Amino acid sequence: MPPNRQHDEPDQTRDQKPAATPNRPTDRSTDQPTDAQAPTARRRPDSGEAVPAAVRRRLEHPPSDRFAVPSLEPDVNGSLPRTVAGAALPSMAGAVILVLLASPLAVSEPLVLVALLTGIVAGRGARWGGGRVVSRQRRRAIAIAAVVFGIAAAQVAIWQLAIAEGGVLPLGEYLIAVFGPVAPLELIAGGAAAWATA
Repeated sequence: MPPNRQHDEPDQTRDQKPAATPNRPTDRSTDQPTDAQAPTARRRPDSGEAVPAAVRRRLEHPPSDRFAVPSLEPDVNGSLPRTVAGAALPSMAGAVILVLLASPLAVSEPLVLVALLTGIVAGRGARWGGGRVVSRQRRRAIAIAAVVFGIAAAQVAIWQLAIAEGGVLPLGEYLIAVFGPVAPLELIAGGAAAWATA
């Protein structure tokens, strides 16, 4: 009896591997992004074409701000003591300069200019010290009082130094005889400058 060939022969169908399928060529159209995925490029407007509102960009500051000179604005945190100090300190310094120029150096020409500069600095000091807390009228009153008092104290000190050296004239006569119109011009120039800058 012939052997059963079905049992002797190996099952070839079991050992056979599926044939590898060749690589399918990729379609370039599928690799390209669709219209929804493609980034939207911003088109530059042609000459004479109006720019859409969505494309326009507003500047934070106008170009002219680059050439603007920063101004000294009053401080928000001002107070009355700072106003007095801002006006009194420059007035005292100006008074010392007036005494040094008039008594030891015997120079009368720059006295009005020194009084004018004293008023300007004292007025600005009162403005900075008072800020927006102290009103302008009060700042002006404090600055004028400080400057006039400082210049008057300087004139009294000059007269006292002249008395110590042997002078006998009263204060008014001495100022008119030695300085002439310079003495009242100091008070006017200093007070006007303090009023204008405070």
